[in-house]
Amino acid sequence: MIDPLASTYLNVGLFGLLGLELMHSQDGSVTGRLVIDPRHRNRAGYVHGGIFCTMIDFAACAAGLHSEPGEAARYAVTLSLTTQFTKAVVDGVLQVEGRLVSAGRKSYTAEAHVYDDHGAIAAHGIGTFQWRPGSEPRSQMQT
Repeated sequence: MIDPLASTYLNVGLFGLLGLELMHSQDGSVTGRLVIDPRHRNRAGYVHGGIFCTMIDFAACAAGLHSEPGEAARYAVTLSLTTQFTKAVVDGVLQVEGRLVSAGRKSYTAEAHVYDDHGAIAAHGIGTFQWRPGSEPRSQMQT
């Protein structure tokens, strides 16, 4: 069975162009993956930093958007995003994990880590996101 949130990302916009997939979602956390191919590399042959930024934004934002089957889809916009690059990657499969850190009535903070094939952190970041009106969950962690 396809995760309901995952189906809302399938082949949508930039995520579809990059081949970025949401694999699993639960309240407060998500996982995703990207199979590296030539379109993800910079001129030096390494995965472009923008790919890591997109993966971090994707997973951190999605960590605050989980909804159960039958509930309305949730949406948010990124207010800020900070990214740190820790390892150059050339090929393989990148895994990303996003986790909700804190949430208020209108916004939330979440972090994400991108791992290479060997489980080493290649990049990590934290962001602040604002739920679109009507997308706020009924119960949030209070900051």
